[in-house]
Amino acid sequence: MADKELIFDRIANALLCDYTSVYYVNAVTNEYMWYSIDQNSFSLSAQQEGQDFFENVARDAAVSVYPDDIHAFLQKMQKDKLISEMKNGMMKSITYRLLIDGKPVYHELKLIRGISENDDYFILGVTNIDRDMQIKLEAKRLEQERETFDQIARSLAEHYDTIYYVDLESSAYVEFSSTDLYRVLEVPEKGNDFFKESMKNMIRLIHKDDQKLLAPFFDKQTMTAMLKKVKTQSTKYRIIVDDKTTSYARLSVMLTKDKKHAMFCVENITEEMTTEQELREMQAKSITYSQIASTLADRYDSIYYVDSKTNKYSQYSPSNQYHALSLKASGEDFFTDIAREMETTVFSEDREKALADVSRESFLAHMQVNKTFSGTYRFVLGSVPVYISLRAAWAEDKRHLIIGLANIDDQIKRENEQMRALRTANEKAMNDELTGVRNKNAYQEFEAAMQARIDSGNCEPFGIVICDLNSLKTINDTLGHKTGDEFIKSACRLICRVFAHSPVFRIGGDEFVAVVKGGDYENRDELLDRFRSEVQRSRESGSGPIVASGLSVFDDEKDTKVSDVFERADSLMYENKKHLKS
Repeated sequence: MADKELIFDRIANALLCDYTSVYYVNAVTNEYMWYSIDQNSFSLSAQQEGQDFFENVARDAAVSVYPDDIHAFLQKMQKDKLISEMKNGMMKSITYRLLIDGKPVYHELKLIRGISENDDYFILGVTNIDRDMQIKLEAKRLEQERETFDQIARSLAEHYDTIYYVDLESSAYVEFSSTDLYRVLEVPEKGNDFFKESMKNMIRLIHKDDQKLLAPFFDKQTMTAMLKKVKTQSTKYRIIVDDKTTSYARLSVMLTKDKKHAMFCVENITEEMTTEQELREMQAKSITYSQIASTLADRYDSIYYVDSKTNKYSQYSPSNQYHALSLKASGEDFFTDIAREMETTVFSEDREKALADVSRESFLAHMQVNKTFSGTYRFVLGSVPVYISLRAAWAEDKRHLIIGLANIDDQIKRENEQMRALRTANEKAMNDELTGVRNKNAYQEFEAAMQARIDSGNCEPFGIVICDLNSLKTINDTLGHKTGDEFIKSACRLICRVFAHSPVFRIGGDEFVAVVKGGDYENRDELLDRFRSEVQRSRESGSGPIVASGLSVFDDEKDTKVSDVFERADSLMYENKKHLKS
């Protein structure tokens, strides 16, 4: 596809939008790359690439998109229509459902960056919006139920123990209750200031540890602001019934259709909370395979479930691939066993670091501070060093460790190839194709580095030599550009031969710059005289390039910028050019 460095930069900027997946698509060739966020290493990683984005989207949609949404999705994802909307600035987001674990999950695909006059690519982002859609659907259902007073009454009897209907302007309220609980608690059935009354009752009836959480719901200004952002607000809390008995309740707050009233709905969830607590206790007593399943997404070759208190462990193998370590299916001391295996399996240059990382003391100390651990080592498998990733995370019970080993040798090789390709691309971007010396881009970077040293007061002496070819346009017009190119290369060879220890840059069609330092700086006047002498001989013989030149040196007492030196050298070059033409 395009320059990898450019892709990475664009994708990194696009991911500021925090999308689940991002597609970079070449609008001309249809080639694409798909990026996602690796939750374990918190880094950007390319997951997939292909030759035809639109063909692959049509193919994958048939098996991945919810059947009811496939037709509409494919209609909107036609290339001509999609690109036309992008160029006209009319593209809207596409909402559809993906089948995940057999269930439809809402996603949204939207344009992050479209096609401009100078670009032939576009970037699309995918976001999981299922939770927001479910909230919207639920809010819509509740809104329909509140259309009439009869619907509210039926909803009250069916769903809630108590509903407070509150006028947001006057704060007056009316209570609709289907239980006697609040009458026992002596809570008024109606009043003139719901928020003031609720604050008073909260201090009297709500568990003190929950009052801070509940207080924003009974502050009129705060609650109104919250409802403007999200249509429904909800929280759980505990009610102290008789100084001994505690019941659990859920408070849900929503705006009515007229936006002038709010319904504060209270539901007794004591039974629900008791069941939930019992379930958590049951899960804590047994090994939960869900803790292990959450780590399988990275396709580990081996997973170890380790008790951080006793060191006992069990091994799980999600695949039939070879394993980096030959540990038993279970054992009494994971850290001792893994250290013994690494002594003979880890590549010699990585062995010391690997053994230090997996020592029980240092490993657990690291895990106490950080949520995860990640290390990469070379294991000798079949006499060949292979990169293996070791990652660890705490299980939900905060006692057990889930440690996975994965073969990432192909990934490391791809990354190395990409880095080599980037270096090659950078070198090409910094070199002049015709002469082989560095180009204008390289000079600008070199100048920026010199300017930084000037700004820091730590700049070594240097001078700038500007060289400009005479009559290049005439040669191109009369003898052709091929002869002109040879004239340019001949002039470049002369500059490089005289200023042999100085970096030379071609900054224009007929303009070169040499930056003299060190020995060339000390002998600068002699080198300039030698250069001009050779130009004079070429002028007299008519057989070589005629190159005007000017030299200026950095004066730390009056120069604050590299451009100050450049401009003086440029002025001196033009004086020499006039002399050569006279």
